[in-house]
Amino acid sequence: MRTSPPPTASTSCGPQAAPLPANRRPPRSNSTASTSCGRRAVPSDRYPKAAAPSRSGGSSRFPSHMAGRMDPIVTRNLVRYLTDKGLIDRAGIVDGGMVLTMSRSRNRFVMLKQRSGPAYFIKQAIETEPGTRETIAREAEVYRGAFGDDRLRPLRDLLPQFRLYDADQGILINDLIPNSETLTAVHRKLGTCPIDLAARLGTALSAYHAIRFIEGAPQAALFPQQSPWILRLHGEADVSSMRRSPAASALLDILLAAPGAGAMLGELRDGWKRDTLIHTDMRWENCLLAPKGEALADRRLYIIDWELADIGDAAWDVGSMLQSYLAFWIGSMPAGSDPAALFAGATVPLASVQPAIAAFWTAYITASDAYRDDAAGFLKRCIGMMAARMMVTAFERSAWSQTTDSTAILLAQTALNILADPDRVAEELLGIVDPAPRALDRARDRAIAA
Repeated sequence: MRTSPPPTASTSCGPQAAPLPANRRPPRSNSTASTSCGRRAVPSDRYPKAAAPSRSGGSSRFPSHMAGRMDPIVTRNLVRYLTDKGLIDRAGIVDGGMVLTMSRSRNRFVMLKQRSGPAYFIKQAIETEPGTRETIAREAEVYRGAFGDDRLRPLRDLLPQFRLYDADQGILINDLIPNSETLTAVHRKLGTCPIDLAARLGTALSAYHAIRFIEGAPQAALFPQQSPWILRLHGEADVSSMRRSPAASALLDILLAAPGAGAMLGELRDGWKRDTLIHTDMRWENCLLAPKGEALADRRLYIIDWELADIGDAAWDVGSMLQSYLAFWIGSMPAGSDPAALFAGATVPLASVQPAIAAFWTAYITASDAYRDDAAGFLKRCIGMMAARMMVTAFERSAWSQTTDSTAILLAQTALNILADPDRVAEELLGIVDPAPRALDRARDRAIAA
């Protein structure tokens, strides 16, 4: 990788009427198998997410040596493969303390744990799944850059240890993060949003967004430098491939019919930057804390699943994280059609989320040399991207569902309301009174007052 050196929310911004059936979430995994060498296998704690259509927005070109046939890494040959690569030794096999857990979504996953040796997370492209070889190669490039260039140390500190990338077999191997849990699990367990954790997230995103690229300069073909598919939705001549289920089709109809939505998303697309490393799929599920059981401040923060990493717009990642906070609030609302009842019935009040949002923003913009001087302008772009990412989340919840998901509709309606009136969102919905850098103490004071 080459680089160059809490006010009350207004219902006009939030969710509105949605007389729909109770939530129905898509299945979290479509295939899981485990095997054990001497011990009973344990279930996987990583699940595939409902996929959005062509999230990278395009394909990449790869060297000819990547065009060979891949051999699936299954139990019968995985141990031999890892032994040949020097990642495990025969003693670990003989003592019977090895556990393999296998799963798949777009890619094939294997978690390998040993009684007296390192644990690995192994990812292999599935030859019959279009684009998986390319996305694994892209993720591998992020790891190779982070672990091979000291200038990228801030990114390295957010990643599990990189071990191996085999381009011929489409295999990426990293250390398995032991005893970890996603930020989704952490927030659900706590029922609230810790502001110190939010500030750590803001600092982390700002750290890897400091990896800058010269916009317009030639870059590796691995990175397509394309805006997310949702920003191009209204310009597509044919969206039939996205109508994967009745629920997905209904949601697409809502988005396509919304007055002005196409123009507003088009403005975000036309203003898309290509000047920094972005994760592209930034969400709580892709952020881990470890080890469990320790105080939050003592746990290490990891950001995983860089398959869709790109050279793009930092506002997309920031907006994606902002929408994770709002989605946490919206997801706690009961099904119903009365806006007042929706707000009152939320088990996670917006007032408990806003201080964390403010802390996240303050930490990010304070640490950002690139955007600090135009904090207000950057925040406005982040709000637009937040709305667009919320639409993607709504689609992901609907992609494989036969029945309409009430939370997905609430997310889509909120996103459309945000796009229609973005100037009110920062203070009324996000609780960001002043986008300019301020001390985190202000966010903490608001949390105490709430």
